[in-house]
Amino acid sequence: MGAPIRSMTGFGQAESRAAGWRCSAELRSVNGRHLDVRLRLPPGLAPLEEPLKKRVRAACERGNIDGSVTLLPDAGGAPALTVNRPLLAAYRAALQEIAGLLGQPVQVTLGDLLSNRELIQPQSWEGQREAVEALVQAALDEALRGLLRMRETEGAALKAELLARADAVQALAGQAQPLTADLPQQYARRLRDNLEKLSGGNLPDEERILQEISLFADRCDVSEEFARLHTHLEHLRGLLEQGGPVGRKFEFLLQELNRETNTLGSKSSDAQVSALVVDMKSEIEKLREQVQNIE
Repeated sequence: MGAPIRSMTGFGQAESRAAGWRCSAELRSVNGRHLDVRLRLPPGLAPLEEPLKKRVRAACERGNIDGSVTLLPDAGGAPALTVNRPLLAAYRAALQEIAGLLGQPVQVTLGDLLSNRELIQPQSWEGQREAVEALVQAALDEALRGLLRMRETEGAALKAELLARADAVQALAGQAQPLTADLPQQYARRLRDNLEKLSGGNLPDEERILQEISLFADRCDVSEEFARLHTHLEHLRGLLEQGGPVGRKFEFLLQELNRETNTLGSKSSDAQVSALVVDMKSEIEKLREQVQNIE
């Protein structure tokens, strides 16, 4: 049993508590040709950004991943806001000095004081940096595990869909292949019939007719195309069973499948084969659409 197939679409969230703080983390991912990780962290935690991104990159191969982390005082812990007492004392001293110089009281409202944003500040966690950083990492790791679980769940559904589409292409190819076996004989019969009608029963040199039939047989021989098509389909199934980040390899094989199917259509002059080739191309296109979601 190989590694799980993962979708590039997923969501994970987590919340951790420690040292009087509550940390919430969310990760969202969508399709992307490469891996792009973006994180939004609370002020003061910028040094953690690159180590946290590295943890995400180690777990994911492709996709556009957006993450956010919030950090708040936990309920029952210290108050969320603190008064800057030294600054308030400095204000009081300055106002008293101004009043003494003017010889009259200075009228200052509470609103005037609060207009200075530094007077009331969010609770600082600077004295608990190690504990807070560990808390943030724990929350992000748990959100990452949730993201991966969702990507694997969607990946399992995609795997089943891709296998079903590959089987459909195989079945259509199995219907078309026998129809191409006697194309030279059909052409030979049509050629002789047309020549008889045009010549009034006086057929040209038999050797010339056989030469024309031989040339047509070479042009319409699609045995190699069918062989390569079946090989590519087996390789696709092998990739799905192998699992892991196989999206890019799958895309390459689909290009080859499409190339062989186009060649089948161009070489075949049989209406039934042409109709089956159209159906095959439709299934391959559906495979291509689905594989855009595979990591």
